[in-house]
Amino acid sequence: MPRPKIKVAIISYYSGYVSRGVETFVAELSSRARPGFKVVVYHEKPDQIIMPGKFLNPLAIAFFTLKTLFSLASDPPDILMPLNNNWMSLFSKFFCFFFKTKLILAGFAGIGRIDKLNLWLNPDRFICCTQAQSDWAKTINPKAKLSVIPIGVNTDRFKPEGKKFSLNLKPPVILCVAGPEKYKRIDLAIRAVKQTSASLLVVGHQSESTNQLGKKLLGLRYQNLQIDYQNLDSVYRSADLFTLPSESTEAYGITILEALACGLPVIVNNDPIRQELVGQAGVLIDPSHLNLYTQTINQNLKSKNKAVFRQQALKFSWDKIISQHEKLWQSLIALKRFFLICSFC
Repeated sequence: MPRPKIKVAIISYYSGYVSRGVETFVAELSSRARPGFKVVVYHEKPDQIIMPGKFLNPLAIAFFTLKTLFSLASDPPDILMPLNNNWMSLFSKFFCFFFKTKLILAGFAGIGRIDKLNLWLNPDRFICCTQAQSDWAKTINPKAKLSVIPIGVNTDRFKPEGKKFSLNLKPPVILCVAGPEKYKRIDLAIRAVKQTSASLLVVGHQSESTNQLGKKLLGLRYQNLQIDYQNLDSVYRSADLFTLPSESTEAYGITILEALACGLPVIVNNDPIRQELVGQAGVLIDPSHLNLYTQTINQNLKSKNKAVFRQQALKFSWDKIISQHEKLWQSLIALKRFFLICSFC
């Protein structure tokens, strides 16, 4: 008799509506799972989503979580992976306790308050994106069960060869792909590019103040676009250099790997997490030192080591990452079945 599939439920409020790092992770993970696993993603309906920054957003996520968990109660999954933190993590902890489901939480929020809460909840496994994050997690909860599994990049899609996006900007073009969060520090990229002859393309929704600064300092050399995720690879190929000056608290930076996979030189913040991502293939600096930031941009605009950049990204190929998740799921369920058998002995 064949062994039943391992049922994995992923709760991701924004999946299907936006395509940021977490949502991309969910789409790749759920679509690549092998036949021995049944991975189901639970997300809110697009017309009912309340975006971050809105007053009712936390309540909306809490209500959605309760609604989803109630629907799962009739046929509980083997593994539950909630990804929007706070109330979602807490409610999921109670659910897993009552239904003997294994709880996996992930450190996608980055080093700070939210992931401290996730660690204090003592999930069956806490996934760290990098070794640096794992080292930090051990200081928060020394008893936490940790696994280091990077977020993968689709290297079949993100590659140097292929269609380019038509840009209405004077070359060379420097690219940032980021959300509006303050820790992304897009203002530093704007100020650094001002001292060059290059243009700056920022992909992703930005605050009004950021766009005003870009237009004020760069004029026609600045553009902010909302690009559908399905066209994002063509945008990378149209740029000459990628930069992301995020603070060291950012958990990861999937866009860094996407840029490397497309053969772009990258300039990022010099911190332990970014060091793991770019290795020897990227340039690590302190972007708050604007003169150094500007100088580094000018020095790397003509870098043509596409093979070197892509080789670094290949270390994070989803073909390698998916097996790590599946092995984790199998180990958790094997442990669950072992204790279940022991309870009948």
